[in-house]
Amino acid sequence: MFEYLNGIVAFKRPEYSGIDVNGIGYKVYTSLKTYDKISVGEKVKIYIYNYIKEDAFKLVGFLEEGERELFEMLIGVSGVGLSLALAILSTFSMNDLREIVLNEDYKTLKKVPKLGEKKSQQVIIDLKSKIKKLNLLSIEGFEEKSNINLIEDELYLALEALGYSKKEIDKLISPEEIREFTNIEDAIKGVLKKIQKRS
Repeated sequence: MFEYLNGIVAFKRPEYSGIDVNGIGYKVYTSLKTYDKISVGEKVKIYIYNYIKEDAFKLVGFLEEGERELFEMLIGVSGVGLSLALAILSTFSMNDLREIVLNEDYKTLKKVPKLGEKKSQQVIIDLKSKIKKLNLLSIEGFEEKSNINLIEDELYLALEALGYSKKEIDKLISPEEIREFTNIEDAIKGVLKKIQKRS
């Protein structure tokens, strides 16, 4: 049984990727979202779900433990197997899927190919009580606590350290302006330039 793999992405395909761990290649099935996030030659840590059936043993990989946990919930739903569970995770982000389930929005969920209305309703029924218990950060990782939010948090801390109050910071820069920055260094420089112009 595998808990996770630490290795290099040898190749990647929409359905599965090859992970090289010390010269041994592992075929790992992933969602399309994971496929998009990994690059050939990149070192990755992939959390593994050991999918074992009478006629098959497959490694299913995830970049986040929370995504693996959600996958386990999905394949626990009657009629939802490996392919359909990965199709769901390929279609919706972790946070979107959580909102769909909690809002009982089966019409949106049934957009997943081959899922259909009845299975969509069953997924919502089976997951609603379970998904509430999941920590949003553990589910979503970098998506739930987005880069924008991290920059905003760090910007406030940095400016407060310089003696500015939260009210003063809010007057200096809006959330919309913060979204224009891709890193904390540029955000701080941008605010300091505004301060200089006002003084």
